[in-house]
Amino acid sequence: MDQVFVISDIHGRFEMLEKLLTKWKRDEQRLIFLGDYINRGEDSLRVLQLVKKLVDEYSAIALKGNHEALFLEWMQVPERRTQMFINIGGIATIQSLKTFVLERDSTIEQLVVSIKDKHGHIIDWIETLPLYYKWGNYFFAHAGINPYVEQPEASLEEDLLWIRDEFTQFPHSAVEIVVFGHTPTTNLNDNMSSKVWLSPCCKKIGIDGGASYPGGQLNGIVLTKGDVRMTVYAVKDDELLVEQRNLIAPRQP
Repeated sequence: MDQVFVISDIHGRFEMLEKLLTKWKRDEQRLIFLGDYINRGEDSLRVLQLVKKLVDEYSAIALKGNHEALFLEWMQVPERRTQMFINIGGIATIQSLKTFVLERDSTIEQLVVSIKDKHGHIIDWIETLPLYYKWGNYFFAHAGINPYVEQPEASLEEDLLWIRDEFTQFPHSAVEIVVFGHTPTTNLNDNMSSKVWLSPCCKKIGIDGGASYPGGQLNGIVLTKGDVRMTVYAVKDDELLVEQRNLIAPRQP
């Protein structure tokens, strides 16, 4: 396919995802998800189920985000990672996945076992999610890449899932344009907006619109091989917005 439709950082906002997907042309565009399907929003399970269905039925690409990595850690060692998981919005995921009413004497271990028994196929699928995807001159990862490597796939897992300022604030050595989520664009845009961010060097595209935060939005971008423009869709306050953006900085007079 000559086009991709890219979405990141859904964070349990199922209805926003459904609305955004109304703009996806399934016969013309490959879907790429950049991770962070869970936590904060109330519909983590429904988001996971839908994304998995799109992978299974339409060959969508679903990458792992840092929140999925932390979820897997919590499932493995709940006695040590529960507070951490709750601190990053995991209580919403627990509520979405839990299979019984928690009593005062219920243990975390019982909760984890019940989730594994009920949703083992989803957990197994999360474990297999890749960390990056390449398409033409684009490189897709949840957080970014090591800015000092010329081959972005040589970046460590920690960088692909977690990197922030070291990647966003400095030019990177790779020739590819890196499309990423993880860092809300309110932290990248000079006007602190939730719109898609294009770096001054035009080699980074940040799309995390902070959908799970007040005033945030769920962004999706359409990229076309050989085109210097992208189409940007955004779901914000129940509205579906669209705009065209150039991928090349205007020449200075």
